[in-house]
Amino acid sequence: MPIPPLSPDQTRLLHDGYQAQVRGLLDDAARQYRKILKKVPDHPDVMHLLAMVRARQNRTDEALALYRAAAALKPQDAKLWYNFGLACTAVERNSEGAEAFARALALDPSLAEGIGMLFSARRSVCDWRDDAQLLAAIARAGDPARPEIPPFFTLWLDDPALQLAAARRTVRRRCAGIVPTPLPARARTDGRVRIGYLSADFRNHPTTHLLVRLLEVHDRSKFEITALSIGPNDASPARRRVEASVDRFIDCERDQPAETAARARSLGIDILVDVMGHTNGNRLEIFAARAAPVQVSYLGYPGTSGADFMDYVIADPFVLPLEDARFFSEKVVQLPDTYQPNDPTLAPATRPGRAECGLPDTGFVFCAFNNTRKLDPATFALWLRLLMEVPGSVLWLLAGEDARANLRREAKATGVAPDRLIFAPHRPLPEHLARMALADLFLDTFPYTAHTTASDALRVGLPLVTRTGRSFASKVAGRLMHLAGLGDLITDSPAAYEALALTLARDPERLAAIRGGLEDGAARARLFDIQRYRIQIEAAYLAMMERALAGAAPDHIVLAPPPVEGSGA
Repeated sequence: MPIPPLSPDQTRLLHDGYQAQVRGLLDDAARQYRKILKKVPDHPDVMHLLAMVRARQNRTDEALALYRAAAALKPQDAKLWYNFGLACTAVERNSEGAEAFARALALDPSLAEGIGMLFSARRSVCDWRDDAQLLAAIARAGDPARPEIPPFFTLWLDDPALQLAAARRTVRRRCAGIVPTPLPARARTDGRVRIGYLSADFRNHPTTHLLVRLLEVHDRSKFEITALSIGPNDASPARRRVEASVDRFIDCERDQPAETAARARSLGIDILVDVMGHTNGNRLEIFAARAAPVQVSYLGYPGTSGADFMDYVIADPFVLPLEDARFFSEKVVQLPDTYQPNDPTLAPATRPGRAECGLPDTGFVFCAFNNTRKLDPATFALWLRLLMEVPGSVLWLLAGEDARANLRREAKATGVAPDRLIFAPHRPLPEHLARMALADLFLDTFPYTAHTTASDALRVGLPLVTRTGRSFASKVAGRLMHLAGLGDLITDSPAAYEALALTLARDPERLAAIRGGLEDGAARARLFDIQRYRIQIEAAYLAMMERALAGAAPDHIVLAPPPVEGSGA
């Protein structure tokens, strides 16, 4: 069907709407697009643009209806299908999103980022069709002759060299032409170092649950703390807690990157900390413009930015030994314990009974509460073998409806009764923590291991079996377990992982002893000692600042353990 032409007045409205959309003036953009559609209701390009605006305004049903109508009128538009997929996956309609991405790639196999998004959507619902082929495509992410893959998806391959190559490629494309603005002379202050934390996830989000207590306890005699929010305000208690925890909270969601960089410079931020990396909603362009004298990658992304404008990455000796620094564009800062902060004040709700959670009264409970995107067919097959070897056992998972159907089908095909898979609905974090304690053993994924989820398990005394590899993402759970005294539960191969999980499931006395050690709290003390952690990361910030003030280039920083213990909360 031919696209109806627009009159000069309508073309002007389209131009004005698009400019408003680019500036983040979404109400203005929608108003212009709707004026056009009143006159030309079957114009798929205008529907497409309005759908993008409605998706950003969280008017999901309207956005998806517009995408479907536009796609029916212009089914050969690969970009339309791609954006439709993005809108679907943003609201966890991953099966529909996967089909949209597949349509987009069928029309344009060179579509930038399409393979990564299809991989993510299918993994989210445990639809492993073409999984090996998609991973093989991701493995070529550093090849400039191949379609670009978002660096985030290279975390599913235990290959730090690939992760660096993919990150550099994305940074070169996104930040080409951005010229760093000269920084003004540092204004005279009260002597405190000005730290800025920049994130799109200052909301009910795992990274914020890790970070917020650190924001609260920073030593205000030495540091002034600013939060720059580039994401939506979900009005959650987590958001309000962040706002109350800092000296200054600045909402930059509608800023262009250059505007946010200018804000940071005007505030005299000394060290700007990116809590995003290559995760959803990041704005690396802010850092490309050189928003602060010292720019740091931290916490939100377990890999390199691939950017020469990021000076440091905060890590620890286990997740990023200095011999692996060649895979990172940043200089490495090693905190002596762990790069990951934790909130010791986060308390579980009252522990429910097994029946309340749909678990059998007796029998061994294997728990696997990682995001379903981290699960692959080989690991799931291993878990099913454990169920077959441990009579009466069940596997407890977090999964949406589509993923549940796919996992039950896989279990049945393997000869495992589908009802031995127990699915937990999403619950508020305190309730989720409380129910985790009902499990007997947590089974980790690989190579993207449990991160915040590993801390959650250890917090409630639930032991993990994990496997480590070469990449940062593969080592996080292992580091946390070392600090909790569970180094014996870290493996380095699928066979060792499977054998250890089976041994523990068959040795209740050994497992009870491990659990008892965790539950008495002593083994977890260093992991959840936020004051000890604060001392370490503040020493790192001061070392970075000392080099900057001396005019020295960034270099690796290895922190010694603090001379005194912290005081816990």
